[in-house]
Amino acid sequence: MKRLFEIVLAALLPLGVTLAFAGTPAQAADEAEEPVHRFLNPQGIPGPVEVRGLAPRLDTIKGKTIYIAVCEAGPQTGPFLEQYLKDTYPDTHWVRIQHNGFGPTNPAEDGELLAKADAVIGGQSW
Repeated sequence: MKRLFEIVLAALLPLGVTLAFAGTPAQAADEAEEPVHRFLNPQGIPGPVEVRGLAPRLDTIKGKTIYIAVCEAGPQTGPFLEQYLKDTYPDTHWVRIQHNGFGPTNPAEDGELLAKADAVIGGQSW
């Protein structure tokens, strides 16, 4: 009987010590809470985007001024496209402009395009 008492006491002793020093469950949760880390998105936080419809289609390109905004196109495709369009549509005034990179981020800021062009063809080529 004494042996059984020792076994039960040995089994319950760690539980009693744990309860005595643990405090209330709320205290344990507050003390065990890890700090919250906040990070910025490396891509940035995009602003709101205004959704607009497409520009109206031209009824004809005859007699119109159309800009070809060639972005990232090598010397092979830009002049070839301009010459092809001039040969195919001789009654249309074609103007090729070369942009470095991917072109203007906001075409509305490119005054020449908006003032003189009836239409713009923008393209990428690698």
